[in-house]
This record gives sequence, C-alpha cells and structure tokens, in this order.
Amino acid sequence: MSQPIKLLMLTHNYPRFSGDYAGVFLSLLAKKLHRFNIEPIILAPHAPELKEYEEMDGVKVYRFRYAEDEKEIIAYQGNMHKLVLGSVSGIFQFRQFLKAFENNALEIIEKEKIDIIAGHWLVPAGLVMKSLSKKTKFPMILSSHGTDIRLMRKYFSVLYRYLKNFCLTLKTWTVVSSFLQKGILEMDKRLLSVLEILPMPHDETIFYKDDTIERDANLLVAVTRFTDQKRVDKLVQAFALVSKKNDLLKLQIYGSGQLQPEIESLIDKLGLNNKISIHAPLPQAELRNIYNKTSIVILNSFEEGFGLALSESMLCQAAVIGTDSGGITDIIEHEKTGLLVPLDNPEKLAEAILRLSEDSELRQKLSNAGHIFATETYQSEPLAKRYAEIVKDALA
Repeated sequence: MSQPIKLLMLTHNYPRFSGDYAGVFLSLLAKKLHRFNIEPIILAPHAPELKEYEEMDGVKVYRFRYAEDEKEIIAYQGNMHKLVLGSVSGIFQFRQFLKAFENNALEIIEKEKIDIIAGHWLVPAGLVMKSLSKKTKFPMILSSHGTDIRLMRKYFSVLYRYLKNFCLTLKTWTVVSSFLQKGILEMDKRLLSVLEILPMPHDETIFYKDDTIERDANLLVAVTRFTDQKRVDKLVQAFALVSKKNDLLKLQIYGSGQLQPEIESLIDKLGLNNKISIHAPLPQAELRNIYNKTSIVILNSFEEGFGLALSESMLCQAAVIGTDSGGITDIIEHEKTGLLVPLDNPEKLAEAILRLSEDSELRQKLSNAGHIFATETYQSEPLAKRYAEIVKDALA
C-alpha cells in the first residue's frame, strides 16, 4: 500500500474528551478515513484543561492557543458570532484567534508533511483557508454543516464577497443538505460546479434499535439547544396545548444554552413543571438509550442545516416530528418517514404530537419507514468512502 494521504482538517468544533458531543460527527469521519488510506490530522482551538496535542481514537489532534485559559471562550460555546460582534474587544480577540489558527496550520503543514487541506464551516475555517491559499499551493476542500451558511445569509453577505474568489478555487464544497446547497447558490450560481450534498456519517455502532429497551408510549423527547433558532419556546407552548387533551404525556428536553432560564420560566408560568423536565446534554451512548425509550422525537427549529437529532433517533426507530424548514425536509418526508409542521405554529405542532401519540399504528408505520431510510442513507462507511474519494480526486 502507498503512503497514506496526509489530510489537515481545520475545525473550530471537535470533541474535547471521551463522550463529548461537540463536532462528534467529525471525529467519526476522521476515524473512518484511515480505512481509505487517508491520515487525518486535526487542528482545532484549545480550551481550558485541554492538551495542546493528543491522539484520540488513533487520530492526531492539535489544539492551538489563542489567549490565556480564562479568555479562550470563542469556540465550543455555540455563540461565536455573538461573542465576536458583541464588542470591539470581541473583534480584536477574533483576529487573534484567526492568526493563531493560521500560524499553527502552517507549522503543522511543515511538521506533518501535509498533502491537502479540508476545512469545516466557512467561518472560521474558510477564512483561515483563504489566507493559507495565498501562502501555499495545496488543494482545498470545504464542508458546511448549517450554522455558517445560515448566519452568512442573514448577517454576513459582505463576508461572501470577501471569500467568493477563494470559494471558486475550492476543489469541492460539501454541504449536508439540499437547503444549504440552495442557500449558497442563491449567493453565487457559479458554485454549482464545486458543490456536493454529502451528509456527515452517523455511528451505527452507537445509534441503533435496541430491542432490550421498552418504549414509553407517553414519552416525548427533544434534543436541542436553548437558542432562538431552536424555537424551544414554541415547543413548550405546543406541549401546553397537548397536555390539556392528554394528561399522560410528558416531555424531556436535553440541551443547554443562553435561553435556558427563559424556557424554565415559561414552563413554570404555564404550570408544566410536573410534565416537562430539562436535562443536560448526554454522551451519545446514553442518548441512544433515550432515543430507544421514547415514542416520539421532536425538532421544531428554524432553518436547521441538517437535523442530527432526527436522523440519530430514526436509526433507533423512534417516530419523528420536525418543522417544514431548512435541512429537516431532507430527513423527513411528510406522512412517510415522519410528520412535518409549519414553523412557529404551536397549534399545528400540538396537533401533530396528539395525532402521533394517540395513533399507535401510524406511529409504528412512520418509525419503521424512518428507520429504513436512515439506515440506508446515513451509514458511516459509504459516506466516509465518498468523502475519501473527494479527497483523492482533489489530489489527482
């Protein structure tokens, strides 16, 4: 066998420890690439208490320092754009962050004898890659997972004007849904030649139907974040309507985020403390058990880039409800693999919850079809193989 291709993967989101959910799909992809004679080398931001270099599951992981421990807060929080744009000091710190990212990338390129560069998320990785492209001649591929494109369309159209010439030089730009592809082409139709829809691989050794776990017909689950995009307030309002008609149902919400206090206050105001419980994010193996126990998983977010909670729960054969928005429509085919509801419509969401919870035959039909679809669509091996082919084609 020839020497493996050295692939430098730039990302601001990568698991920090065993069981961490941050960028876990990138970790799975990196592990799988070894099977296709590609050696991935990760460069991600440092954070307090992390090592600057370690090997995780056989993958080299470098973490760059960009400030003192207590000031390394740009990554892993889910609110990078708010931190950066919230103050002049935030902008200054982001410039330091990007410079440290670039300098460390150049050091690793030399040290590891890199062959090709792959970035994940247009911001910040794309910004770093643009700068690297002026100093190196490596072929480059980019992957977008949702947040970067949604924010760019909403806030940063000027950013694309800065990046467009670089984006047109990419060998391939993968996106996880047709929604993201459409959003990019609305900005620049010339990018059609480099765009490819490629979902991130799912770990079927973790997410699978477990027949030893009994489903609770009265349990609803939402795996989310407490941000405006996720519309958790609309879910709580919908459940208030549901609870008036079916007193047996209960809702468990797993997540964290800045809006959690507001959601907790809303739950208390609606008198739902004994019906809705909030839990911290779980490691994937524990999340699998929740997906196998619940009857319905709900994700009612706005312009979701993909909708990982839905696809993971479908692999565990849970029935799903999602909003008719963003990449969710790539995952759910209405009335066939799940139910779609209008965005920001608690009444329609409540109707869908009641319908699915009270019609066991429909619930079984949709969960079976969803399981088949997810198993055929999100298997890690063929998706990792296709990504490997993209890497090799870029080098050809």
